[in-house]
Amino acid sequence: MTLILGVSMMILSAPVHGLTASEAAVAEAQEALEASYRLLDSTHYEDQVKASVHPMGLAVFDEFLDLRAQNDGITLADDLKQKLRRAFVEQLDLVVEEFTRDSKIEAGLLYAQYYTASELNRLAEIYRDPVMQKSLDVGPKLQIDLMTVGMQNMRKHQPGMEQRMKQVIDEYLSDILAEETS
Repeated sequence: MTLILGVSMMILSAPVHGLTASEAAVAEAQEALEASYRLLDSTHYEDQVKASVHPMGLAVFDEFLDLRAQNDGITLADDLKQKLRRAFVEQLDLVVEEFTRDSKIEAGLLYAQYYTASELNRLAEIYRDPVMQKSLDVGPKLQIDLMTVGMQNMRKHQPGMEQRMKQVIDEYLSDILAEETS
């Protein structure tokens, strides 16, 4: 049952429970939101985010730094790369708590948008299963490994993508030049 259907049923049954339709909708939404936060707590959401923020952030940062240097036609000295990396980690450390908190709030709102409180409670039960707990424990490391593999695979295709983007830009500029000279 979707949140909309659940809210609709609650609205239809609201007079029986002595609630107005809007009060029933608010109560159902609040119940789903509370259940979503219980689900996130049962999945150790905050620990997972904290465990993955640094490695994922650094992987993206390193990739960005290399691409930026390549695009700018410069070579960064290793000691400068390390200084930039340390500065990035320092900034990440400053925002990780706020990022984790905000991320949990947003995730809770999204879960409550797609699931009813009953469905979220059932998901929380499923996550208590030992295999699911193992999945949660290895999840951050697995995500990082999968992201690394994905980035490596994308690098194989990067030259072709860059060539195609250059072709589109060249065609675009050629069209503009043709329009200006005609």
